[in-house]
Amino acid sequence: MSEHFNMKNLFLIFLLISCSAVPKKPNQTIVLIQGVHVDGGVWTELKKSFKESGFNIMDLNRIGRDSEDPASLGKIAGMSCQQIPQKSILVAHSYGGAIANQMTGLCPEKVSRIIYVSAIVPLKNEKPFDLMNKTDQRNYSRVVTFGKFKIVPKDALTYFKGTDPLIKSDHKLPDLHSEWISLISEDLNYDENLFQGIPKSYIYTKNDPVLSLTTQFQYTSRTKIKDVTGIATGHYPMVSNPKKLSEIIFKIVNKN
Repeated sequence: MSEHFNMKNLFLIFLLISCSAVPKKPNQTIVLIQGVHVDGGVWTELKKSFKESGFNIMDLNRIGRDSEDPASLGKIAGMSCQQIPQKSILVAHSYGGAIANQMTGLCPEKVSRIIYVSAIVPLKNEKPFDLMNKTDQRNYSRVVTFGKFKIVPKDALTYFKGTDPLIKSDHKLPDLHSEWISLISEDLNYDENLFQGIPKSYIYTKNDPVLSLTTQFQYTSRTKIKDVTGIATGHYPMVSNPKKLSEIIFKIVNKN
């Protein structure tokens, strides 16, 4: 009887250990939404870190951004909503914050959480870049050229070194893309009550030339985001320190 009891206990212990190793929310999808001038390739190293996480991982690449007509924030958000599944955790970088917020006005039932990464968080009836201060705007203007219809990034090394001091010439630099100026001129429109009901986290970039800590603090303060973490990079932590960024994101999504 004692031997049978011990074997039974060992089996139960093994079962508990096995279950505890399974990610808490394996049925959810992490949706990566990058900012302007880059494509889904910017997430390559971070996606590798999540390979064994138990979560589904997808990026929306440049959906809706490269149309022949001027791109529209509303259209990008609508196309993004069509692509994502239920129980999506949006990881929104930079301009991706505007896309994520606009998505809450179109498919709030699909969004289980938003994790902002050095992201803009414009409110209803604001334009995406409204809160960026003069220093942010000046530093951004140093790495791009404003044309009549498009914003064109300068060469890759100039652009990335000017936006993230930790990026060195030996980094594998993502491809760069021009963006329609229309993307920064459209007001956001979403249901504020639904937006407030979605859990949110924010990852500050502590050495960011184009979205200063002052600006990032303003975003979290006025939207009352309490779950905040910092990372000691510039604007592109998925390039300069993807391992650390993936650890922070994974900790957030497994928190509750």
